[in-house]
Parts: sequence; C-alpha cells; structure tokens
Amino acid sequence: MIGADRTPSGPGLWHATWTPTFVLFLVYVFIILTYRLPGATIVMAAALLSLFLQREALRAPNFLGLFAAWMMWAILGYAATPYPDVVWSAFIDYFKILLVTLVAVNALRTPTQVRYCMLFVLVSYVLFPVRSALTNYALGYTLAGRITGSFVYQNPNDLASLTILALGLALALWAGEPHRRLVRWIGLASAAPLTLTIVLTQSRGAFIGLAAVAIPSVVALARRRPRVALGLTALVGLALYVAPAALWQRLSGLGKATSVETIGEMDPEGSAQQRLAVLQTAIRIIEDRPVLGVGLGAYHQANRDYSPALGSLDAHNAYVKVAAETGLPGLLLFLALLATVVRSVLLARRRATLASPMQAETLRWLLLGLLAHLITGLFRSFSLTFPYVYLALLWSASQTVATQHHLTSPAPLQPDPTTTHTTANRHFEPPLRA
Repeated sequence: MIGADRTPSGPGLWHATWTPTFVLFLVYVFIILTYRLPGATIVMAAALLSLFLQREALRAPNFLGLFAAWMMWAILGYAATPYPDVVWSAFIDYFKILLVTLVAVNALRTPTQVRYCMLFVLVSYVLFPVRSALTNYALGYTLAGRITGSFVYQNPNDLASLTILALGLALALWAGEPHRRLVRWIGLASAAPLTLTIVLTQSRGAFIGLAAVAIPSVVALARRRPRVALGLTALVGLALYVAPAALWQRLSGLGKATSVETIGEMDPEGSAQQRLAVLQTAIRIIEDRPVLGVGLGAYHQANRDYSPALGSLDAHNAYVKVAAETGLPGLLLFLALLATVVRSVLLARRRATLASPMQAETLRWLLLGLLAHLITGLFRSFSLTFPYVYLALLWSASQTVATQHHLTSPAPLQPDPTTTHTTANRHFEPPLRA
C-alpha cells in the first residue's frame, strides 16, 4: 500500500485527489491504452492548461530534465541528418511524450492518486487490450499461432512487453495491499490473464525478461514470505502448462544463439538471422556516426541505405537504436534517464523497508516490472507512450513513499546545552530531493 494522504478527510480529501489535472490524465491514459475514445490530443492539451491552475508548484524531476536534455541532443542531430523530414516528425512525437510525462508527475502527487492510477490503468488494460487479445486467440485469430491484439498490440512482441508493465502493476497492488482488501484481489485476479497473455505471445524476449527478474525474486521471497513465493510459482507454472507447443519450440532455439554459425537455426522463419544482420548494420552506423547518429526516428531509413538487401527494418534493440539515432552521448543520456528513476525507487524503498513493508513491496514489484520491460528492450524498440507513463508513475510512487517516511521520522536529537563535554552528532539521512 502506498500509504495514506496527509490531507483532511471528507471534501478536502476529495478535492486533493480528484484535481482537474488528475482526472484529465486518467482520461488520456484510458484513450491511449484502449483506443475506445477519440480526442487524446485535446484531452492532453486541456491537462497541460490545467497545470497553470493548480495551487502546487510545478514539479520537474531530474529524470524529466534528462529527458529534455536527450531531446535537445536529438535536435543537434537534426542539423546533420540526411533524413530531416523523418527526424523532425519523430522529434515532435517525442516532445509530446515529454509533455505527457510532465503532466503525469504533476497529476500524481498524493499516495491516493498513485494508488487510484495504478488500479485504473490495470483494470483498463485487462478489460480492453488483454480481453480483446485473448478473445482473438480463442476464436483462432492469431499471427502464425501467436496471440495478437488490435492497434499497437498487433505485434506480439510489443503486446508482451507492454503486458509486462501491467503485470508489474497487478503484483504491486497485490503485494502492497492489506489482506482481504478488494484492491488486493483485483491485482491477484488480473495477474492470471496478464501472465497467460505474455506466454501466448511466444515472445522470447519477454520470457527472458520475466525469468531474469522472477527467478531471483521467488528465491528471495522463499526465505521471507514462502506462501507468496509458492503462489507466484503456481501462477507461472499454470501459465506454462497451458502454453502451446510452439512456445517450447521457439524457446528451444535459444540454444542456437551462442554461435554466429548456428544462429540461423534458431527459428524456421529466419527472424534471428535477420536480426543479426540488422545488428551488424546498426554497428556500422554507430561507427560512422558515433556522436550525433543518423537522427531521431531515422533508423529504418538508415538501415535501408546501409543494407539495401535488408530494406527498411527496425533495429530490434532499443539501446542500439538510440545509439544509432542519437549517437553514444544520446545513449548515455537515455540510460541516465532510466537510472535516475531506478535510483529514486531504491532510495525510497530502503527508507520504507522497516517503517512500512507494504510500501516497500509496492515499490519492489513496480520496479521489477520496469526492469523486466527494459530487458525486453534488448529485443525490441521503445516507441510508445505507455512506458514513459509507467516511468512517471513509478517515480511518483517513490516520491510519495519517501516524503511520507521523511515526515514521520523522528526529529534529530539536539545536544544538551548544559553538557560540558562534546559528543559526535548523530547522522540522519537527508530527505530525498525531487
């Protein structure tokens, strides 16, 4: 549980939670997740205007500054790119994401807002993208046997990567709520279809991402909370039990990835061999343009020009793509952006571990969801808004926990002025800065 608001009860709490910025932000998130309503741009414009009407000072965290610095570096690349039209269009798209992230960190100011947002995003994602994808699969509408959805969820790899973030929300609500709370059961009930969807995508990158964070987590939980570890193991085991045989065939091909000579045998469709060729092309691009890259959003065109036989293809690796498009300095800024959020979460979780274990568990599972998603970035690109919304949500959650812990911690002991001898000052950890 993210904790309690330090605001009055009754109407005061209502106004502190349901601010215009918060409501508009939830509407925008619903639109971009479900595609059930039009007008995302109009809603976000209204949310931006609402920032000027709020009483609180505008929040601009460090990771948002790094995001802006990365954008500024990309603008420098625009001056030297051979693809100016493509780069300018991509810059506008990322600038919009930057504004969305700014709204998110200012909309999610209180523990209740963070908790309601987590629940709202989770339920929206399960009831629409996941339900639609599972229905398609049950009716036989698949992509070569792999589950697929509509709109941005048509690519099984993208569907798996985004569903991992939703799974992080589900597990965070389940682990961070008191027993017998409805929200806790909603989180637990949502974890099953989310895990099943990830398995049915047959995404090897998603499987590696989940395994990389799930195995150490289950081992750690087995010592502290054995029943929780047993429950997670049962959930994953059930999902793997109902997994199609094609998943095991795809996973068995991972053993062929240890050698360049055998990588073409990973899958019959030859996607692994193609990805290796794309990776080699991306390395050539980085070697030719290590400082500014080929321009933000221009990798497809650069891949076509460097390797005409491959054509216009994605890099299939978020970090290689960032390096190829914005240069090695751009990659460092992008990684610093991510590291800043992770550091904020780790500091807040350390503060909450003893004072409020449930808050620490909430941050733990939110962070694990992000880390699993970032691991999938080794096999796909980040090009959607939802991951940045999740970053803002995670940062906001860490700030509410850190602030609450600072406010509830005892005041430092003052030395007795009547004492004649000197004593060493006690060390108290300074408050986490936004």
